[in-house]
Amino acid sequence: MSDLWTDLATELSHWQAAGLTATLWWRDDDAVSDTLALRRLSEVAAAPVALAVIPAEMQPDLPQLLAATDAAPGLFVLQHGFRHQNYEPAERKKAELGAARPAAAVLAELATGWVMLQRSFGARALPVLTPPWNRIDAAVVAGLPQAGFRGITTYLPRRQAEPVAGLRQVNTHVDIIDWHGTRGFLGTEPVLDLLLRHLRARRQGAADITEPTGLLTHHLVHDAACWSFLQRLQDWLSRHPVIRWLPPAMVFGLAPDRME
Repeated sequence: MSDLWTDLATELSHWQAAGLTATLWWRDDDAVSDTLALRRLSEVAAAPVALAVIPAEMQPDLPQLLAATDAAPGLFVLQHGFRHQNYEPAERKKAELGAARPAAAVLAELATGWVMLQRSFGARALPVLTPPWNRIDAAVVAGLPQAGFRGITTYLPRRQAEPVAGLRQVNTHVDIIDWHGTRGFLGTEPVLDLLLRHLRARRQGAADITEPTGLLTHHLVHDAACWSFLQRLQDWLSRHPVIRWLPPAMVFGLAPDRME
């Protein structure tokens, strides 16, 4: 067993000794259709999962799958941009919601996408934006509440809980994919290190202790090692009473009727 499992157990014992609850949540990006990988995610997940759905790429079978998925803890829907398309010039990092287009045009597109998700998923759809590539221009963020959004999620510890009035930010912190290498599983020790570092930073005051630690997955690119690790991690965490997985609606402070 890796020493990092032991280090993680020690960290959780510190949370327990302090009378704290180590809150977690789970986001999975790039959902567009009913696939074997998405069905496997639904089977593997023992905690609620927030699916970041791309509205313009969504296929009719995705709402049908979620409508037929009654087993707890369930899948919920966040909005993953509009079509997950890069508009930035070649010398800039990829972004769909960056400064390359007028903020008003971007917001209008996002509002259209939100209407699509509400019609397709009903109460499973939460008014939370997941920017593609975790990048978004400040002018777009400022207009999100007027476009119908109440939450936003990117990557790495948040700087503030409300970047603008009426918009709660809760990020993810533990990405299991090796995007700069194999594009498969990052590896047990690197992933555990990400989890351990954020939990420790929260407890020690170096990060916002009220921001739940976010697990980030991408079901469409999972290899066998990803699935194996997710099962092992959940089994291991389930033996620690200090851990609490939060449903997405609770994460973003939405109405109780959206949390069922």
